[in-house]
Amino acid sequence: MKHLGIARSLVLTMFALVSAVGIHHPAQAHDSDDCEAPVNAWKPRDAVRAMAQQKGWQIDRLRIDDGCYEVKGHDADGRRFKAKLDPATLDVVRMKREDDDHGGARGRLPDANTGKPPADAAPEGLLKPGAKPQVQIR
Repeated sequence: MKHLGIARSLVLTMFALVSAVGIHHPAQAHDSDDCEAPVNAWKPRDAVRAMAQQKGWQIDRLRIDDGCYEVKGHDADGRRFKAKLDPATLDVVRMKREDDDHGGARGRLPDANTGKPPADAAPEGLLKPGAKPQVQIR
């Protein structure tokens, strides 16, 4: 009889754990930048291109990633960007521009054609031992 009580207790404990994990899992799925629209609700790629043109974007690459449209290209200011779009609404789910990391020249992406840093990017090794700073903060 003792074994039956222990087994019943174990089953109830396992059921409680599985239920708790099941409750938290869907909440975590909505925290990500994945898209979950059914394929029959997706807008066509031509609609993505038209929306991009209205925003002044130049698309270099359009693909599907994590159930979203992923667009890489240049924005209206000429800055490179990568954006994830909800395929049903074409709302921007996530967007990263070349200067989003606030890293100055490190945040600048190389030219797509040459692979070289932009002409106005700061040279590597800007601060060398013994060099005087060009700007002083007081």
